[in-house]
Amino acid sequence: MIPCLLRLRKEGLNVAALLAAGAAASMVWTLYYYLEFNNERKKTHEKLNDWMYQGVEKTSWSDSLSDKIDNTSWAKKMRPRLGQASLDMKPSEYGSILFLAVVLLFIVLKIFAGIESTLISGVLSLVLVPLGSHLFLRSRKHIYAQRVDNQLSETCRLLSSAARAGLSIPQGLRLVVQEMPSPIKNELGRVVREIELGRDLEGALNDFLDRLNTKDVKVFVNALIIQRRAGGDLAKVMNEMAATMEERKIIHQTISAVTAQARTSAYALPMISLLIALMLSKMIEGFYDLFTSIPGMIVLLLFVSLQALGVVLVRKFSNIKV
Repeated sequence: MIPCLLRLRKEGLNVAALLAAGAAASMVWTLYYYLEFNNERKKTHEKLNDWMYQGVEKTSWSDSLSDKIDNTSWAKKMRPRLGQASLDMKPSEYGSILFLAVVLLFIVLKIFAGIESTLISGVLSLVLVPLGSHLFLRSRKHIYAQRVDNQLSETCRLLSSAARAGLSIPQGLRLVVQEMPSPIKNELGRVVREIELGRDLEGALNDFLDRLNTKDVKVFVNALIIQRRAGGDLAKVMNEMAATMEERKIIHQTISAVTAQARTSAYALPMISLLIALMLSKMIEGFYDLFTSIPGMIVLLLFVSLQALGVVLVRKFSNIKV
């Protein structure tokens, strides 16, 4: 009886051991497949995210800061000025250049120019850099507009030839874009693209006039708009306008050559004065201390005012309108 019981107990232990081993193996396999399932699900999510956000770049903190600066009121005012100056950059990029210029000018004034007063160096940097930026953008705008004006006579000739060939004004503008170099190619190319997208000719030309508000561009745009409304011999009008613009260009070049010396003197005299002041600061110890007192500030203000008045007067005298 006892051997039978022992045998049954032994067989029961073997069955329990087998069941325990099976349970352990099942747990191992379950855990393995669970981990594999999670890994495959993670890969699937990554592939879906890559597919959904394909072409979308992750923005860094600098890009976020740049976007915030580009949405400020200063950036909205600066954006058209950069476009008119033909500078292909965002306002945030131009603002960072101005900031670096302020820091660099402050270091130059503080260390190399010998201005010990931090306040004077900071004020000069904050005044001179925006002033220089304004003059730079205005000069770039003037040069860019002048380059466009110089190409308008040839543009009128091409439009005259296009009108003789029976082409419409938009088709003639498309021909000008194909044949002419920059910058008139870029400006009129924008007009042509706006017309192709469904905008009316007058609106596109008026935007062109807003970007480059010069006398020649105004005459050119108004002539095209009047011809569009009233009709007439466009070829003859464009041919006569081309001859008139050529004569105006010759007269402008003559005036520019005659007044070149006066304009050069207007810009050279302030630079010479600044160089003399820099030389005196190296020769006389404590030279800049004069400008920290009330009489010195009055003298400095009088000096700057007279220099600015001289530049303005020379520019007025040399600016002969035709």
